[in-house]
Amino acid sequence: MNNEKASFATHSFRRPSRNERGAALATSLIILSLLATISMTVLAVVTHESRIAGSDLQRTQTFYAAAAGVEKMTSDFSNLFARTSKPSTYDLDNISNSYPVELTGEGFSFSQSLAVDASQAGRTVTIPTGAFAGLLASVTPYLLTST
Repeated sequence: MNNEKASFATHSFRRPSRNERGAALATSLIILSLLATISMTVLAVVTHESRIAGSDLQRTQTFYAAAAGVEKMTSDFSNLFARTSKPSTYDLDNISNSYPVELTGEGFSFSQSLAVDASQAGRTVTIPTGAFAGLLASVTPYLLTST
């Protein structure tokens, strides 16, 4: 090999001047505070969204529990009319106070009512089709509510 010498790049480090001392510390503190702000914002958004999701779940469960209460009253009401065509107030109160046992065990509480709709009571209609076509029928509408 020829008299070639390997050349190495050498760096000379200079001492920072008084004006530059602590710049790395200040820069790292600024970056750290930005990251902390971003992470706190993300945490706040996630917490808020999870509260909304939990509230939505609770509303949905409550809606379906109330619908189950109405379905149970409808079923009990149908069974009552299989026994009698003129239910008493006692019978109606029994039905409205009979809540879905599965849901009361889950912590749901109910407020239900079953009553004759006085605004439309006593109507008479003619049955239009079927085996009883042409006969007159007395219609007694009932209101079922469940909360």
